[in-house]
Amino acid sequence: MRDTITPYVLQYQLKRNLRPFTRAEIQKLPTKQSGVYVLWRKTGTEGRNECIYVGESTTCVRRRLLQHYDRATNPDLHSQLRLFRGIIQFAVEFIDGAEETVLLETELIRALQPKTNKNKLVDSPD
Repeated sequence: MRDTITPYVLQYQLKRNLRPFTRAEIQKLPTKQSGVYVLWRKTGTEGRNECIYVGESTTCVRRRLLQHYDRATNPDLHSQLRLFRGIIQFAVEFIDGAEETVLLETELIRALQPKTNKNKLVDSPD
């Protein structure tokens, strides 16, 4: 069993393991694996992708990404995917355990501040 992953290490890994956001790439993922994922939009600056969404699934990341691909129910995410489909990338980190998965999603949202996750962005007291 691996050590608990830190949010900092997770961000680094997610930025290095980008894949095109296509049905074919999503279908390469294993089924029934929990984890966190990030959707990125390529920018004109090399290596400077913008995080547009952070998500998690405690049951099947592959199924959740396919749901976003086919019909994102988040209106802001749906708009981003419709406008920028060709330049969207994704990255996944599989996590054992629902509690750690949800915790890491929360940490990533706080760190990356994606606009399409505004319903999950909560200002923490200073």
